[in-house]
Amino acid sequence: MTTAKIIRHRHKYHHYMNDDLKDVREETFFKIVFSDPSEFELFRKWCVDNKGEYDYDKDQSCQRGSLPQLEIFKDEICWCDIMTYYLVHVAGFEFHSVIEPYKGEVYVK
Repeated sequence: MTTAKIIRHRHKYHHYMNDDLKDVREETFFKIVFSDPSEFELFRKWCVDNKGEYDYDKDQSCQRGSLPQLEIFKDEICWCDIMTYYLVHVAGFEFHSVIEPYKGEVYVK
């Protein structure tokens, strides 16, 4: 059995002015992890074939690449949408479980 995990990583940014909290902004980034390294290479190739690039910065825990351009996703799109679409509709994985507390999902094939 091969597993794939989509993992969410959140960054919170606090904006202070004179020790007074003015704003809190949160950004969410997504990492994909496969139990079989060849599956990861297939995912990266699929991204490139669709005019995108999956480049995850491990040190900063965020994406540096560009989203694949898919006709099915025209408006708001996110890496989690792309990853889920790829796993279920392209690579033949099935949803298995959620990583609690809601930090991602696990897929198997």
